[in-house]
Amino acid sequence: MKQRPFLIGLLLSLVVAILLAIQFGGVAMSLHDVINGLFMADDSLAGKLVWEYRMPRILVGLLVGANLAVSGAILQGIARNPLVDTNIIGMNDGAGFAAVLVITMVPSASAFLLPLSAFSGALLAVTLVYVLAWKRGMSPVRLALAGIALAALFDAGITAMMIGATDQVGAALLWLKGSLWGRGWEHFFSLLPWSLLSLSLAWLLAPRMNAICLGDQLSRGLGMRLELARGTLLFVAVVMAGSAVAAAGTIGFVGLVVPHLVRLWVGADYRILIPISALAGGLLVLVADTAGRTLFAPTEVPAGVFTALLGAPYFLYLLRKALR
Repeated sequence: MKQRPFLIGLLLSLVVAILLAIQFGGVAMSLHDVINGLFMADDSLAGKLVWEYRMPRILVGLLVGANLAVSGAILQGIARNPLVDTNIIGMNDGAGFAAVLVITMVPSASAFLLPLSAFSGALLAVTLVYVLAWKRGMSPVRLALAGIALAALFDAGITAMMIGATDQVGAALLWLKGSLWGRGWEHFFSLLPWSLLSLSLAWLLAPRMNAICLGDQLSRGLGMRLELARGTLLFVAVVMAGSAVAAAGTIGFVGLVVPHLVRLWVGADYRILIPISALAGGLLVLVADTAGRTLFAPTEVPAGVFTALLGAPYFLYLLRKALR
């Protein structure tokens, strides 16, 4: 199995990243304290730091990264375009629009309303994109163009709301940049069922994803109901990205960079691409979050800033390569 060295390296990197994420933060811990805190969940400072604060945040980051990466892999397959991710088809902007709407219009709203509104916004955005792109079937080009147009529209709406509600700009910006600050066990357990269900469905549908990547004619020739398969996979991608955005805000470029890099290493077979993208996406978000809360401590930089610093140049590289 040619992917085995890559998988082993990825798993080892994950273990190291988790240990570093536990060790570093507002209060640095020695490796001895980390080990004690991990295996002795008592009332000591190390135990509380590990199990009450850092471990739930780490697990939320891993799930968010996994969901965003696999969602991006599915969207790239549906559109047959490696430049597509949740940003490009307007999903993140739709979620951001709905969340900022709640932050600015109902600042005293329950904490549960924000993730619910973000999820609804992502679902609305993809539904609109699908409807706008539909014309006797789904064209990958129309899907991408409709997504870009709708994303621009939502983005304009976000800007307009923030100009009109200066008191809530800070909270809105923190959420829009994507941050794991304050994430605890309640966020992990609310995200876990959505992640397990959608990741399992994505892997079970991987053979259909492979067929879609062969092209419309070949897919139909294999007896597949193409539009039903596309719609189902798109819904799974929305659930994954929507739940991730609802938990941590709009952490961009994970769905673009991770599946593309993983595809270079392990190939385009979605039965392998999906689980390895999930691991790599979790690793990227975890590293970005650890860097964000340690490099400029005590100031915390949202994880989305670091993924954007990595993703934006890589996107330009891919765009330049595609235009040659």
